[in-house]
Amino acid sequence: MTELEALKQRRELVVLAARLQRATVMRRIERLRANPTRRVFGLAAMAARRPAIITLGTAAARYALRFWRRRAARKRLH
Repeated sequence: MTELEALKQRRELVVLAARLQRATVMRRIERLRANPTRRVFGLAAMAARRPAIITLGTAAARYALRFWRRRAARKRLH
């Protein structure tokens, strides 16, 4: 076996290993997507990594609370 053939065989093995690893990762991702509990934990983890989502969620909650308080105050006046 020449050096060129050995390099070609090594390259093929590396490509095969990469394909197998990708298939394993994709299978795990699909399993995670299918489990609803893990979905919730995934969303929580994503929110923890992205403070903007938390900020937007907090702003939306404040807006809703303010709207509810104003509505409740109007009902009391009438």
